Amino acid sequence: MHTFTTTEIGRVIVIHLGKGEDLLQSVRTEINRLELKNGILVSAIGSLRCAKLHAITTLEDLPTNEYYTYTDPIELGSAQGLIINGEPHFHLTVSDSYRVYTGHMEQGCEVQYLAELAIIELPELSVIRKLDEYGISHVTSSKE
Repeated sequence: MHTFTTTEIGRVIVIHLGKGEDLLQSVRTEINRLELKNGILVSAIGSLRCAKLHAITTLEDLPTNEYYTYTDPIELGSAQGLIINGEPHFHLTVSDSYRVYTGHMEQGCEVQYLAELAIIELPELSVIRKLDEYGISHVTSSKE
């Protein structure tokens, strides 16, 4: 286990997306434009016409993922995650009229009517992501 702390909170960023916009690509564009290094996605709601995500399919040491695409009227119930060193890692929960789906957000989640996201910047957090020998991402101190 690793714990990282900061007492500094920076900007609160609210992003409103409209019909046809790509959720993840739009966030990446804003991360770059705002020069956002580290932050927390604390809220994401809206409606989608396409949801793309992946989820694990095994308990083995090496992860195996399955990729899913849903193209129906879809509600974005929530998304959360971290932005570490400018790279978003978000998980989302979406639903259509029959089922609820959850997993790692992929590029290609397309807004139907609107989506609204809120991000809190952590300007003094000193962390980066590194891959271990299995290709699994871990957050570690950038001071190491």
